[in-house]
Amino acid sequence: MPHPRSLARLAAPVLAGALLAGVPAAAEAATWSVPRATTAVAASASSDQLEDVLMVRINQARASHGLPRIGSFDVCTDQLAERWGDRIARTGVLEHRDQREVIRKCDNSWAGETLVRGTDLSPDTMVELWLDSPGHREILLSPRAKRAGVAITRDSQGRTIGVVNLVRHG
Repeated sequence: MPHPRSLARLAAPVLAGALLAGVPAAAEAATWSVPRATTAVAASASSDQLEDVLMVRINQARASHGLPRIGSFDVCTDQLAERWGDRIARTGVLEHRDQREVIRKCDNSWAGETLVRGTDLSPDTMVELWLDSPGHREILLSPRAKRAGVAITRDSQGRTIGVVNLVRHG
């Protein structure tokens, strides 16, 4: 069975067409659930599998601080995270995007972004690095965060790039 992220990517053009045609789209169609648990994944795991594990680890960190879990991925926010990760991989420039773009393009009321790039980065290591950085920690542990968009990709030098956009919709 295809991964929910793959299905969401396929559904996004249909949703966009429906919205342009004035057909209301159900809110559920624009999101899919963040897994509550994952099994261990190998270093050769797909980006989708690594992204799921990353969100499980972020939710574990949130729970250890008494915060609710991020319950769903958001198609629009996820597409922006994927594009940003691809941009970083292509240009080599590791910089944050203006979060007003994530708010405006995806009809969010709040957005925060965490980035990381390095070699041999596992989802666990990414979360540890972000929690050790005050600005990134504030985003991961924000009570405003309700949905996510996540990208894990590699650049031409073999470095792993992680992008997490946490948002509050509407």
